[in-house]
Amino acid sequence: MALLKKFIMAFFISTAMFVAATPSVMAMESSEPNASLSDVIKSAEATIAAMKSDEEATTVRMLLKETKQLSKTVVISGPADIPRTKANAKIKKSRKAYRAGDKEKAIKLAEEGLELYKVAKAKAF
Repeated sequence: MALLKKFIMAFFISTAMFVAATPSVMAMESSEPNASLSDVIKSAEATIAAMKSDEEATTVRMLLKETKQLSKTVVISGPADIPRTKANAKIKKSRKAYRAGDKEKAIKLAEEGLELYKVAKAKAF
């Protein structure tokens, strides 16, 4: 009898956890990954343009952070996820280089990240 109670309780908990987790997982998935990846590419291009035109440091940092945050919303699986992950790492390194004051390195890394985002988009769609 005790074993039956434990089984019923475990079943109830697992069902409750599944029901609670489903809306949050659905909220994370983008309905249009192609559109969100395009947004990331546009943001990266704007960031590179701002770095090349010597915009204020706060503006460039904000754009780099926006690109990083947008890239987190893209949900891709399969072979397209590898270049996206590498692009995220390049953007992160670019942000660090810009904060350190090395603008040339930051621009180079951001451009490499942009190219990797374009590769991810081509592989995904």
